[in-house]
Amino acid sequence: MMKSIVLRSVSVMVVLAVWLAPVAWAQEASGSESPAADIGLGVASFVCSVPYGAAKVSLAIVGGVVGGFTYILSGLDKRAAESVWYTTMDGDYLVTPDHLRGKKDLRFTGVPPDSARGGGR
Repeated sequence: MMKSIVLRSVSVMVVLAVWLAPVAWAQEASGSESPAADIGLGVASFVCSVPYGAAKVSLAIVGGVVGGFTYILSGLDKRAAESVWYTTMDGDYLVTPDHLRGKKDLRFTGVPPDSARGGGR
């Protein structure tokens, strides 16, 4: 019962995204503002964020655990652990309309600062 409700909800969201996204992209190409474009990009970003966010959260959880083991097994070297944590936990967790417009880069992984990479020695 619950599975069918979830499948129906996801199906409706996908249909809305497919139906409204071309309208949004056409309006974006013409350069004029439109409520339909905003709605289409909002729905499309939500639909994209569901699987992307789940994958990103999974990576962050695994990275947190691996970073903890790295900290312990490296003799309590915080920089080694931080390089794992920054890479796996930093980055974007949601797809926004700006990502879909190409105004902002979508980063699945983060970039450790120089101090965590060992560049600050």
